Amino acid sequence: MELVDYLRALRKHWVLLALAVLVGLGAGGGSTALSTPLYRADSLLFVSMHDGGGAVALMQGGMFTQQRVQSYTGVLTSPKVLQPVIAELDLDTTARALATRIGSDAPLGTVLIEVTVEDPSAERAARIADSVAKHFGTAVAELERPSPDVVSPVRVSVLRPAEVREEPIAPSLSRNLALGLLFGVSAGTGLAVLREVLDTTVKTTAVITGMGTPVLGTTLLGESGEKPELVVEHARTPQSEALRQIRTNLQFADVDHPPRVVVVTSALPGEGKSTLAVNLALTTALAGVRTILVEADLRLPKVAEYLGVDRSAGLTTVLAGRADVDDVLQPYGDSGLSVLASGPIPMNPSALLGSRHMADLLERLRERADLVIVDSPPLLPVADAAVLARQSDGAIVVVRHGRTTRDHMTRALERLRAVDARVLGAVLSMVPARRSEYAYPYDYGYGYQPETATDAEPLLTER
Repeated sequence: MELVDYLRALRKHWVLLALAVLVGLGAGGGSTALSTPLYRADSLLFVSMHDGGGAVALMQGGMFTQQRVQSYTGVLTSPKVLQPVIAELDLDTTARALATRIGSDAPLGTVLIEVTVEDPSAERAARIADSVAKHFGTAVAELERPSPDVVSPVRVSVLRPAEVREEPIAPSLSRNLALGLLFGVSAGTGLAVLREVLDTTVKTTAVITGMGTPVLGTTLLGESGEKPELVVEHARTPQSEALRQIRTNLQFADVDHPPRVVVVTSALPGEGKSTLAVNLALTTALAGVRTILVEADLRLPKVAEYLGVDRSAGLTTVLAGRADVDDVLQPYGDSGLSVLASGPIPMNPSALLGSRHMADLLERLRERADLVIVDSPPLLPVADAAVLARQSDGAIVVVRHGRTTRDHMTRALERLRAVDARVLGAVLSMVPARRSEYAYPYDYGYGYQPETATDAEPLLTER
């Protein structure tokens, strides 16, 4: 991924990034509120050596003391010093545990030792620091005494006693919030990029063309969500203009042999194929082209429902020989569009659509119209669409933005190529005006359904 891809992922998943930042800030603030305050006290000690031997002896003693000071820092946290401290202050702890709260620092070339103590109580931290300084001097004097009846030449003096500091050193609200913000930004960015990488759905026309399929155009996601919006004459909406562009591109798909019978299908249900078939037929008919729309989705037909025409007699009636095609073709208003509804749902749609009668019917419809648009079932669940595409001049594959995956589209194209069907192009459907996330229903019950079941299908379901 390039930098622009990362920025696009962050812009697209900005809600995820914002939530991660809020969680990080909340965690930082929460940890601050739940943490026990920690206070620090410090005292400064001066180590000297005296033996009354004059200036030379004093200089030699000073050099000796500087060399010894580094070793004295280890004495500070030894049980020899801390055990008397615990006894004096009546602390409920051990020398080992107390040593973890005590620090010391002796700068090189000096005879100074800084003692620091951390404790949940500011006053107790100061008392421990003073007690450590006192017992440290006693311990050093005992260690450096040549014999019990000789005074130790090393003396430890307190230059700065410990003070009670009311300001805690931890937790730091600003630091925890900064760490929480850093964690939130990092986690949110990682999740956004990971989600983008793992998202294999088709969202751009470049992905479609990269699969070797031309793009006829795109349709927009309407304000009413998934409810089909039918085009009307002289409409100048973005959706109407998009459909006109698809119609024009379809006309120029093959100038020498313009398609007359076109199958509209998709990889999976719910991708908008029936809506595109209806609106493309209306757009073509309103342009003065003799158009016939065939409802060949005999699993869950929707064309008649969308247009509000009678489907009690139609395609299956003609294929069964119970009616002539001219008797069941229905004009749709004054649009110039003729509709061949599905008719009663059969028990064996695949056999019916793959029959010789269906091929002959398509040839008869070709003679009656300039363009025949066939709404067929999706390609992956059943074989109906591939059979119909083989009998037509080509197929239009509808790809739903953010829903159809690359794998589904690849498999759908393979189904068409396996039967030597011609792919006229693809249409990227339901493209949102703004790049954001949408929830998609994914329910399409293929298989035999009673006639009453199709009547109960909601209008909001895209086919």
